[in-house]
Amino acid sequence: MDEDDRRGRVQSVEQAARVLAALAALGRASLAAVGREAAMPPAKAHRYLKSLVVTGLAEQDAATGRYAPGPAALALGLAALG
Repeated sequence: MDEDDRRGRVQSVEQAARVLAALAALGRASLAAVGREAAMPPAKAHRYLKSLVVTGLAEQDAATGRYAPGPAALALGLAALG
């Protein structure tokens, strides 16, 4: 990818999108599974997941610790369908 392709992009948004795509593919999943699916270390995936949970784009089951797409992700999906 050349410099023009990278200009104006926000890398953290792209990384968060990878985590969201992993959740979409996996459904309810452990941190390790999300990290593997998103091709990033679990510690990095965890930081993104924490922010996604705060925004409602992801949720974490208190009993199992597993992550899943959250209500805000559902709202985005429904908006895309509409």
